[in-house]
Amino acid sequence: MLRRQHHDAEEVVQEALIRAWRSKGSCRTPDAPLPWCLQITRNEALRLLARQRSSQAEPLEPHVDFEDPRGHREDERTVERVDVDRALRHLTAHEQLLIDLRYRHDWSHPEIAERLAIPESTARVHLHRAHKHLRAVLEGGY
Repeated sequence: MLRRQHHDAEEVVQEALIRAWRSKGSCRTPDAPLPWCLQITRNEALRLLARQRSSQAEPLEPHVDFEDPRGHREDERTVERVDVDRALRHLTAHEQLLIDLRYRHDWSHPEIAERLAIPESTARVHLHRAHKHLRAVLEGGY
């Protein structure tokens, strides 16, 4: 267990360093970057925990089909992907671009802002609104 935790810590630090290097221009305090770097590291640790939680097997219930439990989960994921793809088609081209850059390409807010030539705060607000619109479409409130 300790070995796994050490590996996870190394992975978090490596990812945090990569992200910090890629977005070094967005550091507001370049003379004292430690708090900024620590926040990036914290965010990476939270991302790792979220990935680990989502990949953990769900507890078995009495009615689970033991023949192919992975097949059932894969079917559910396929249905979810189809739902998300349909919902994305209801978004504006700008909202689709924001979602695509953030989640498919894993771009940070500063990177998205630079790509779209808008302030970072505007990119954050537009992405927030795109999420809100996507959530409404997925919940059936087109």
